[in-house]
Amino acid sequence: MKKIVLYGAFDRYNYGDNIMPILFEMFIEKYVKHLFNEFSFEYAAISDSNLTKYLCNETKSINDLTDSLPEGSVIVVVGGEVLCTKNQSLYLHMQGNGLHHFALKVFRKIFPDFFDRYANARYSSRWQYPFIPPLNAFSQPIKVIFNTVGGDVKSLSETELKDVSSRFSQASYISVRDKRTFDEISPLYKDTVLAPDSAYIMSDLLSQGELLAKAGNSIADKLPEQYLVFQAAPGKVGCSVSDLTSLVADLAKGCDKSVVLLPIGYASGHDDCDLLKKVHKALPAQTMLLHDLNIWEIMYAIKNADVFIGTSLHGVITAMSYSVPHFGINPKVSKLDAFLKEWSVAPFNQCYAIEELVTLPKLINEKSMIEFQAKSKNSVEQVKQNFHRIIDAISTR
Repeated sequence: MKKIVLYGAFDRYNYGDNIMPILFEMFIEKYVKHLFNEFSFEYAAISDSNLTKYLCNETKSINDLTDSLPEGSVIVVVGGEVLCTKNQSLYLHMQGNGLHHFALKVFRKIFPDFFDRYANARYSSRWQYPFIPPLNAFSQPIKVIFNTVGGDVKSLSETELKDVSSRFSQASYISVRDKRTFDEISPLYKDTVLAPDSAYIMSDLLSQGELLAKAGNSIADKLPEQYLVFQAAPGKVGCSVSDLTSLVADLAKGCDKSVVLLPIGYASGHDDCDLLKKVHKALPAQTMLLHDLNIWEIMYAIKNADVFIGTSLHGVITAMSYSVPHFGINPKVSKLDAFLKEWSVAPFNQCYAIEELVTLPKLINEKSMIEFQAKSKNSVEQVKQNFHRIIDAISTR
């Protein structure tokens, strides 16, 4: 039987990366179930992985599939900031702790050639830019489709750009998730489609009851009746731990609600939990720390919040899909800022400096929420339309 291979950065635990392929398969189960008669599903990443304890799917290494995929199979590159990311950069996010991640960054800076060889020997696809698969890497004729991916090509050399452009030209369909990416990819592939990130579909697929059934009552029992979710990655938040602690204390006092600290990025280089543990330790009475949650528990905590504030793109997208007021932190987080500018409405359509944290809940008003809810409903429909175009590209002979 032919296969649909959902391919992405699913071999490390990072909420957004891990939920996207699962939601894609859930969409097919709900709307185009007949596709299962023709295709079986495979989850692939650069390496084999088993993250089932977080209710994620196991992955096979893409290298093990190059010679085994049946003719007519389809690789769907599923979302994330994956375009033109090199094997070596991705290896940095596969470390067991932040210290090892930092040591390798230093190693890479001082001895880049040695680092490249070291990383390639331990973690790489058979081609550079692993999430832009070349058709000639596979023994049988297949299709490659890109599902609301992000990234850029501006850093490539002329030779690299020529190679990447050739691979894009072989694709059966390309959709991207923000105008920043669209402006760079559309000159290389004229039929590039701009659509909201595919994870936006979650509210169409999972009602409160359906999500609770997946998340379990334990997370519902932990959460306060009213609360604000705050998330931050140490490399993205834009301030020191002591300053952040002070700002969160002011936020808790100003909004008169419990502040739930919610790690979303667990891969090395994100390390939300390390930062938020320090904030909670300093503010045990004002904050609640949730950690080591599975993907559905994270989704449930955001869906039922009064406000979400953070640096995580998929934390924000979860809030947007379920019409929860949301604020991105730090305008320098370009992928988040670009997405908000394209798909949200004022005052939610930009990232704010962390120093503005305490003022953000005060920006919410009835008019902005009505406009946002209408925008969110429309965005869900756009994701569904994009998925149906992907299904058409998969099914076309």
